[in-house]
Amino acid sequence: MTYAGRSTMDKKRKGYKRGDTILIDKPFVHALKSTFKNEKCDYCYSEDNLSRCSGCQYILYCNRTCQKLSWTEHKRECARMKKMYPKILPDAARIMSKILIKLKNGGSTEKGYYTSNRSRTFKDLMSHYPDLKEDAHRLEHFSTLYEVLKEYMGEVNLPNAVELLGIYGRMCINAFNILDDNLNTIGTGIYLAASVINHSCVPNATATFDGTTLRIGAVTDIEYSDPELHVFISYLELMQTTSERRSELQNNYYFLCQCLRCVTNYEQNFVNSMLCGNSNCQAAVPMKNKQEEVLDSISCSKCLEKISEDKIKTFYDVTDFTEFQLSRMKDIGYLDVCKMCLEKQNGIFHPNNINRVKILDLAFESAIKMEQWKESLKYGILLIDGYRVYYNEWHPSLGVLYMKLFKLCSIVENSESAVKYLKKGMSILKVTHGEDHRLYKNEVLPYYKELIQYF
Repeated sequence: MTYAGRSTMDKKRKGYKRGDTILIDKPFVHALKSTFKNEKCDYCYSEDNLSRCSGCQYILYCNRTCQKLSWTEHKRECARMKKMYPKILPDAARIMSKILIKLKNGGSTEKGYYTSNRSRTFKDLMSHYPDLKEDAHRLEHFSTLYEVLKEYMGEVNLPNAVELLGIYGRMCINAFNILDDNLNTIGTGIYLAASVINHSCVPNATATFDGTTLRIGAVTDIEYSDPELHVFISYLELMQTTSERRSELQNNYYFLCQCLRCVTNYEQNFVNSMLCGNSNCQAAVPMKNKQEEVLDSISCSKCLEKISEDKIKTFYDVTDFTEFQLSRMKDIGYLDVCKMCLEKQNGIFHPNNINRVKILDLAFESAIKMEQWKESLKYGILLIDGYRVYYNEWHPSLGVLYMKLFKLCSIVENSESAVKYLKKGMSILKVTHGEDHRLYKNEVLPYYKELIQYF
């Protein structure tokens, strides 16, 4: 039985307060990303004292306890992995095979409780079967996956095509990306209880992970206590435009988001904005997409100063350049390219323009990797407002950003600022992760206790 923890509803409270744990969920199945197979324990995702499984030579464990706990599941894949070695099983195939093995060995009756008396089994998860049948991209992926599974498990061990497609749909729609303490994806998990929670681009709760254990925590006060109806998390990266978010949700989850952020126009005031040229104003001037470009009659709504055609053209040119560089860099930032983009954007882009925030984010992480501490601190401080705009005041990403700024300030010997950022990060992570989370207990609190005695 999946353990969903004691929610505040079990304590006979009407709703949740900010920081309350709504539920804690263990995975029905999970799989470490293959890119980390030589870096982390396959069971708990720790990086300490790793030893390779002597059977398959594929996965690693951090101790005998993890190996024993994993064996109930791993014994059914160990020989198959050994036969396949040194080929690497694709991530989707591994999580799918784990689901099939689990269902074949009694997992179909396993329940995940999202309240004290309400639960879900794997069969209760939505598969969106009719949508899948019309989705050419997913059907192509399913066909490829089917061939891999035939080779890996044997066709005789696979259910019929209709049942298998339904299982595939449940996997696609309900899988969670398992994140490390820096919010990087390190694995995939199916969580029966947590899968009941719906999406909003203005979430009132957040999902964090301690190893493979999932915690759903309230980041605002929630009046009602039914997780299925009143609790919302985000299914995607929030630093995207409305059209990008809606398209991703439609393509991956088959629904059109109707949350407040998607149906109001407030975001259009800054997401693709230029900076008003009036030095006494500096307001955001919303710009249309280039295909809708109108070179005349664009003025600042705050000071009414008209924007010149030359400046408008420059804005669109810099936007094209920035978006091209972002498409090239994706998640890997090159500091020299980021600097070039920021220089071109200076005086043209409003600070909350989404492309500027994305470039700052890449510059920040790139400078850290290159150990350019003062540079990274500068970019990180500039990034704060953008994170607050696109994520919100109580998001794990902002908490992690503050903790990074704390460490950078400590390195460059700015102790007063270090304490300020530590306190800000601590207040957010206490809410988003909870006081029992490993990150909060083992990293945040010790730093705080060590530093606070000097101030």
